[in-house]
Amino acid sequence: MDDYPDVPSSKAMLATALAKANTAVQLDSTQSYEFARKYYEESCGLLSKLINRVPKKEDRDKLITIRQTYLNRIEQLKARCISRGSS
Repeated sequence: MDDYPDVPSSKAMLATALAKANTAVQLDSTQSYEFARKYYEESCGLLSKLINRVPKKEDRDKLITIRQTYLNRIEQLKARCISRGSS
């Protein structure tokens, strides 16, 4: 699949997902929770696509764990927004 120019390589997809997650963490640390949630969601979407492309189970499991960490944080941020009255 990495031979097609219109399809991002797995490495490029992982780099983008991690860059988005890094941005999310930075936004999260400055209490920009809604923007952080957006970036966590984008990262999770890329990780989900990547998980389906990775042939090695141990690599998939690592990606699943990372994605689950971000999904948990998304839920925490959603709850924070709801409790503050701004969803």
